Amino acid sequence: MAWANDTVVREFVLLGFSSLAGLQRLLFLVFLLLYLFTLFTNAIILSTIALDRALHTPMYFFLSVLSCSETCYTFVIVPKMLVDLLAQRKTISFLGCAIQMFTFLFLGCSHSFLLAAMGYDRYVAICDPLRYTVLMGPGACAGLVAAACVCGFTVAQVITSLVFRLPFRSSNELHHFFCDISPVLKLASQHSRLSQVVIFMLCATVLIVPLLLILVSYIRIISAILQFPSTLGRYKAFSTCASHLIVVIVHYGCASFIYLRPKSNYSSSPDALISVSYTILTPLFNPVIYSLRNKDFKSALRRVVGRTIPPPPGSLSYRGSQPSQFSLFLVQAQKHAVQMRGTNRSAVVTQFILVGFSSLGELQLLLFVIFLLLYLTILGANATIMAVIRVSPTLHTPMYGFLFILSFSESCYTFVIIPQLLAHLLSATKTISFVACATQLFFFLGFACTNCFLIAVMGYDRYVAICHPLRYTLIMDKRLGLGLVSVSGATGFFIALVATNLICDMPFCGPNRVNHYFCDMAPVIKLACTDTHVKELALFSLSILVILVPFLLIFISYGFIVNTILKIPSAEGKRKAFATCVSHLTVVFVHYGCASIVYLRPKSKSASDKDQLVAVTYTVVTPLLNPLVYSLRNQEVKTALKRVMGVSNATKMSRSKHLS
Repeated sequence: MAWANDTVVREFVLLGFSSLAGLQRLLFLVFLLLYLFTLFTNAIILSTIALDRALHTPMYFFLSVLSCSETCYTFVIVPKMLVDLLAQRKTISFLGCAIQMFTFLFLGCSHSFLLAAMGYDRYVAICDPLRYTVLMGPGACAGLVAAACVCGFTVAQVITSLVFRLPFRSSNELHHFFCDISPVLKLASQHSRLSQVVIFMLCATVLIVPLLLILVSYIRIISAILQFPSTLGRYKAFSTCASHLIVVIVHYGCASFIYLRPKSNYSSSPDALISVSYTILTPLFNPVIYSLRNKDFKSALRRVVGRTIPPPPGSLSYRGSQPSQFSLFLVQAQKHAVQMRGTNRSAVVTQFILVGFSSLGELQLLLFVIFLLLYLTILGANATIMAVIRVSPTLHTPMYGFLFILSFSESCYTFVIIPQLLAHLLSATKTISFVACATQLFFFLGFACTNCFLIAVMGYDRYVAICHPLRYTLIMDKRLGLGLVSVSGATGFFIALVATNLICDMPFCGPNRVNHYFCDMAPVIKLACTDTHVKELALFSLSILVILVPFLLIFISYGFIVNTILKIPSAEGKRKAFATCVSHLTVVFVHYGCASIVYLRPKSKSASDKDQLVAVTYTVVTPLLNPLVYSLRNQEVKTALKRVMGVSNATKMSRSKHLS
């Protein structure tokens, strides 16, 4: 690795626990004992897994890799810290600091992705036990570990490069006991706001994305466990996950507190003491938790040391190997498999019946009138917004360019759903062909995903306008605006294509009644005559990507915006700055709030009329609110609208005078 750095600083002074001068020898003894105990317990785990054949399963393979990673992780930090606790000069060279940060981040990030892989292993073991050995074969396990390491290496390389490319010309006193990101960044002579944003986003990605994948896995796991008929079966199933859950909570809890909290203006000894939790205590807790909480491992350890005590037959402590541990899961899965094989697969669905609001009977005519009026209002409002932006030169700015695209996208979004809804409200046969259903689903998802990314782009536009007003026209030029819109559209429709392909690739052999008024993902998936857990997990992950990632970017943008607004000296200046964001913030809360309620809530077992009424909010109400919010809450749009209407009226009056 090479860094283009014209720095004067050649070494850093690690102040660390310097304020605890009288306690440093005691800290040395405490940390030395903890370090030796960590090495010892991880060595026991590695040797036990290697020597006992009953532990030669994917779960314990991942645990052995995790233990090896933890050992290397502590080796990067603790020995240097122990030396500094006894040394007078607590220095580290510039290159040594960079290498320590890179290695620490590489192992820490890999650790996060490994825990996600272990969560996926638990998901397959409990939710799909019949295919566990097939899905989690040696190739798949090695691939997951390799992917975790590659992701960790990439993130560590990018962050370390961004940090050490900064100039360090002033102080070299590092208020920490090792080279962590925030303490090193504070010593830089110049700060790049873009670099800080990228670093924060990478940290958020490393912590939030694996945690979300683990959360998705455990939602599926809990759903599967709750279907077990016996309490003993549920207890056995959950006991296989307890150790992993505790490690996840400890690891992500400590890391999130350090790396996702608001940036402090100074480093202090309490910060260093907090860092001890994830550099020394977490690597110690992991092997202790897996050895104390895991009966399989304790039985294997007894066998390895030659002190195996056979448990009484039928006791809960008896575990021979992975298959016996999941016998109840296998029985449950076999019952489901028999039921699935008994399903009639001779028929192939060629069309669906959208039952929608059929239960409302005579109210369907009233609904037709209401939805027709709302639809005409949506088209009229969006057409007005687009016409005003097109005609008024004062609105020819990036912000209103994005609003123009959003209004056009909203119009297309409603055109995909509402006309057919209106036709079905008056029709006796509410059918839609399989191809038409797939087409509707694709375009609905395409425009919906595009809108999510467009709203995030509009948040970035507000960030540049408020935080970098002098460079706004240079940064947000026409080329960048078109690029952001193109990327939003391409990403949205690509995700729609993937999701639609996942759904339409399933076999549909009856029934064919979609309990909704259009072809949405969940109601269509419920009609598939096959196991849908894996594809539902993939679709849920895509939903998280489309909703939470743009929302996180908007949240980061507004964090910087609020910070900048608070520095404006006058109350009037603050009010004007915030006024430019009110309309966008309102749209953000309405759009992401509705989408999150529908697509990120736990899966319901059956669609209901209440679900359909909730869906009305994001298919009819939200496209109506967006233009209204921007026309009623935005002074510039209202002024431009009055100006356009005034010009139109003046033109009419002049023509009438001329004719007279």
